[in-house]
Amino acid sequence: MKKEFSLKTFGLNLKLERIKKRLSQEKVAERLNLSTVYISNVENGKQSISLKNAFTFARFYNKSIDYLLKKHS
Repeated sequence: MKKEFSLKTFGLNLKLERIKKRLSQEKVAERLNLSTVYISNVENGKQSISLKNAFTFARFYNKSIDYLLKKHS
């Protein structure tokens, strides 16, 4: 799997989960103590992400990292 594809897929899945929960990027950033710019960059696949932050997002959205890395229809 290409790195770019993984980052884009992960980011898109985060964005979809955020939208499902009706949260703004600002609210997510505030709750996770991260910057809004970071949230935006991760959601758009423009930001590398640490394993620690990947787990933080997974816990926040109650999803597995595996789920967040897979392309869903």
